[in-house]
Amino acid sequence: MPRRAAFLYSPEFLTYDLGESHPLQQTRLKRTHDLLHAIGVLDTAGGPLALIPPTPAEPDDLLRVHTPEFLEAVLRADQNPADRSLRAFGLGPGDTPAFRGIWPSARLYAGGTIDAAKRVASGEFDIAFNVAGGLHHAHADHASGFCTFNDLALGVKALQDGGFRKVAYIDIDVHHGDGVQSIFWDDPDVLTISLHEGPEWLFPRVTGFAHETGGPGAPGSSVNVPFAPGTGDDLWHEGFEAVVPEALARFQPDALVLQLGADAHFGDPLAHLSLSSHGWIRAVERLMELGAGKPIVVTGGGGYNPSTVPRLWALVGALCAEAMLPDAMPASLAEDLGYETFHDAAPPPAPPGSDAERRAYLQRCLEARR
Repeated sequence: MPRRAAFLYSPEFLTYDLGESHPLQQTRLKRTHDLLHAIGVLDTAGGPLALIPPTPAEPDDLLRVHTPEFLEAVLRADQNPADRSLRAFGLGPGDTPAFRGIWPSARLYAGGTIDAAKRVASGEFDIAFNVAGGLHHAHADHASGFCTFNDLALGVKALQDGGFRKVAYIDIDVHHGDGVQSIFWDDPDVLTISLHEGPEWLFPRVTGFAHETGGPGAPGSSVNVPFAPGTGDDLWHEGFEAVVPEALARFQPDALVLQLGADAHFGDPLAHLSLSSHGWIRAVERLMELGAGKPIVVTGGGGYNPSTVPRLWALVGALCAEAMLPDAMPASLAEDLGYETFHDAAPPPAPPGSDAERRAYLQRCLEARR
C-alpha cells in the first residue's frame, strides 16, 4: 500500500523573518515548495504528496512545553521588540532577534508540527513533513539559536496525546538538538538521538557530548553522536550505524519525530561537516526504514546555503511520498538555485585534517557512551 504523506506549508511561514542579514532566510521554504510543485509531487500538481495548510499553535498548546513567563515575553517582543528585558528570555540582538510579528509567526511554525503529529496520530497519514519546523534550540523558558518555540517537543506531546506513549526523536542537524534534549532529559518515554558536529567546534558548545545520556529518572534516554569537522559520508554513516539502530531497537518507540536540518552538507556556510547530498539523503532513507510501520513526523531545521537546502528538502518530500524525482532540476528553478540537478554536481572538496584523526575522535565518543 502506498505511503500516505502530507506536506505542511503556507506562504505565511515566511513571516518568521529574523532580518535581511540573518543566516536564517525563509525563502528556502518557498523554494522547497516550488520545487515539489514544479516536479509534480504535490497534490496541487497532480502528485501523491498532500499539501496541508498549518494552523497556529494555541497558547494552551505552547504551555505543554514552555513556561508562562516565556510566553508572556514573546508577546511583549511582538509589541515592543526594543524592550531590553527580553534579553533574559533569549530575545533581542543576536541569534534570535525580537521583531513585530514574532508571536503569530512562531505560533504558526509550531502549529505546523502539532498538526503533522495529529494527522499521523489519527491515521489520516503515515508521514507528515512540516518544512518550517525543526527549531530544536528553543528551551522551555528561553529562545536560542534562531528558535523561539520548540515545535519538536510540541509534536512529541501531540503524538503522546494521540496514544503513542513512547516517542523517539532523531536529529541529523549539524548542531546539537539541545532544546529537545533539555525538555525531555528526565523523561523515560522519550528517546532523544542527536548526530552533530562536536561541541568543541560548534554551537551550542556546552551540550552534545557523548557522555550526556539522560537524567536520573531516564538513564539512557539521551544519545549523542558527535563528529569532528570534515567528517564525510562513510564515517558519518559508520557512527550512525554503530548507535542508532541499536538505540531504537532497545527503546521500541511507538512513533518517530525527525529533525532533518540540511546543514551537515559540505556546502553549508555555518558548519564544517562534509556530507554529500547522496550521503545526507541516505541517512533520511535509513531513518524511514527504521521507522517503517510507525507514525513519522518530519521537520526541516537548519541549513543556510540557499542552493542546497531546497534541493535536499525536495528529496525528502519526494521520499515521504515514495515519488520518483527527475534527474534534472526544472528549468524554471535551476537558474534561481544555481543548480541543474537535485544532487551535487561535484563531490565535497577534501577537508583539512586527516580521516584517521576524525575516526579516532568518533571512536573516543562511542567509547564514552558505554
